[in-house]
Amino acid sequence: MMVHVIDSAHSSFLFRTASWVVAGLCVGALTSCGLFSSRNGDTIGYYLPLTVQLRADPSIAASQLLYQDACGQQQSLLLGGLLQEQLTRKTGRVFEKVLTGAAASSAIADGYVDASIGLAQVDLAIVRKANKSYPAMVSVGLDFAYTAADGTVLYSKKIQSIGRGEVEVSAASCEVKGLEKIAQEALSLVTDGMAKQLGTSTKIIVAAETRKAGGAKPMVGTVPPPSPIATGGTSAAVKQPVAPQSSAAVPMPVQTDEPATVIFRAIVRDENRNQVLHAGEAIAIEIEVKNEGPGMARAMELSVTSTPPLVEQIPGLVSVGDLQPGEVKRLTLDGKVGEVPAAVQAELTLILRAGSPTVQLPSPKKFLVAMKPASAPGAQSLPVDVDQLPKRTGLLKQPKAVGITVGVGQFRESSIARVKYATRDAEQAATYLRSIGGIPHARVRTLLDGHALKSDLAEALEEWLPKLVDPTTVVYISVTGRGVVDPITGAVSMVLFDSMPATGTRLYSLRRLQESLEKLPIQQVVVMLDLSLESASGTESAAMTVPLWGQEGAVKDKIMWMIGNRGLQESHSYDPGQHGLFAYQWLKGLGGAADLDKDGAILAGELCAYTKGQVLKISQEQYGKEQEPLCLPGPGQGAMVRLQPLARFK
Repeated sequence: MMVHVIDSAHSSFLFRTASWVVAGLCVGALTSCGLFSSRNGDTIGYYLPLTVQLRADPSIAASQLLYQDACGQQQSLLLGGLLQEQLTRKTGRVFEKVLTGAAASSAIADGYVDASIGLAQVDLAIVRKANKSYPAMVSVGLDFAYTAADGTVLYSKKIQSIGRGEVEVSAASCEVKGLEKIAQEALSLVTDGMAKQLGTSTKIIVAAETRKAGGAKPMVGTVPPPSPIATGGTSAAVKQPVAPQSSAAVPMPVQTDEPATVIFRAIVRDENRNQVLHAGEAIAIEIEVKNEGPGMARAMELSVTSTPPLVEQIPGLVSVGDLQPGEVKRLTLDGKVGEVPAAVQAELTLILRAGSPTVQLPSPKKFLVAMKPASAPGAQSLPVDVDQLPKRTGLLKQPKAVGITVGVGQFRESSIARVKYATRDAEQAATYLRSIGGIPHARVRTLLDGHALKSDLAEALEEWLPKLVDPTTVVYISVTGRGVVDPITGAVSMVLFDSMPATGTRLYSLRRLQESLEKLPIQQVVVMLDLSLESASGTESAAMTVPLWGQEGAVKDKIMWMIGNRGLQESHSYDPGQHGLFAYQWLKGLGGAADLDKDGAILAGELCAYTKGQVLKISQEQYGKEQEPLCLPGPGQGAMVRLQPLARFK
């Protein structure tokens, strides 16, 4: 087979001398030296006086990126050819001669550079097909090693690099433009990193010095040593004979495990989706485990403990296996609720364990779940009535009022649990604001799921809304979805479709909402929030986190806050009504049930008091877990905003 040689031996004498002096300084000082640069800025290299054979694992040629185009169809971007070219070129900057292909008998290598592809993924979410640009991130990992001719592994490492940029899509095509450029950046960075690691390795530099000083040469006919990182073929699995180690060879370095940091999320789903577990009901525990550290997380296991009826058919110990750096594994544990003689609150505990002491583990996750017998109240369906407008005609007319309804039930980040009925709540809220609240159709705006990005909400609140208001305007805002609470300050932020709660990216805080509303020259605002809340730092700190709802500096006569869930918990879904429990009750109240004094008018204070009472009652009776709404300002505080009429039937 043809042997391809990259020979840098014809570089100028002065340059080679200078580079070797610097390499020697690297050894003497035991520090890292970066790649040299020429006067025009081009990367030049190290050019260590060694002849090496580059052995690319088959995964290099087969590497590709999978992504979804603007039409939602899966596409692939081939990386193999470009990655192979980059590996060859960058390795040629580290060593004087690089052999590619199978070495012939006349070509004797001082060492072997093995490389295989690690992580290769695209972080890209195209929300809608339009003339628009979207941010994209390409992550590429590389496993590589340098092995001396005698089989001694002098260097081995796993690295990862990221290319960032924007892709372009158009309304007329499914094509995604610009992704290849971002991938090229990632490949260039990761191969540059490999070259730097090899070129500054103390042991490789010592081996090069020894070879230059006339040290032992590789024996002709020596069988190449196996690759220490190969993922396929026989070289990684079969022990091959190697030549005896010479006195000049560098000893095998001691391999130590790098630390691993493991995190995980868990969601408990019940068959009826009403957050109450009845005897005989199917349940599923969905778990996502991720290794965020630089080292391997070995022999991971998940311990599951709970009240016996809850974990029937679910094993107490589940193997997760090894996790590579950056790797994510998802598990689903299916089970069935056993016999439940009486209503009880059960505790489910999930604990991660590792087979290595270098793994940093997260705190256990605990869930409190309500369990009831199969015949218990709460499984009975009630007629769905709030989707039917009241028979009585709404008489309230608000030609200058404005409404914004938001429902985010699914998210770009697949690890974020969905919110059942969120979009349905927002759509029906908009219908009620128009038909019962008397707001013109064009002055009510609805943002749902993929059309509820942070930028969409900011545009609606901070650009669209200010153009429509004057001192007589009343604004109504309804939001259903998820929220996160800062574990230190208690500040609450809304999670939009493109939000990333784990990093705090693209959240929209209630502080920002309040400030944008208080700047407007308007009469009053009624805000209805139904958010399932969790701590921004994860459930481990949940017990210490108290949501801050009393907005400091808020003008009590201007903004009425109707909070559907004041605590750190999931908001209840109300399956009989096909809405969230809070949304169902305030819609029902606005339809007439909240007219507590029977005067034909429903005021903001009346609606909140009615909704709070109903949510408390039903959550206690049917779910066994209280959900407490909050009205701000509360009754008796003399706030005029509580007297704002929301509906009139007489």
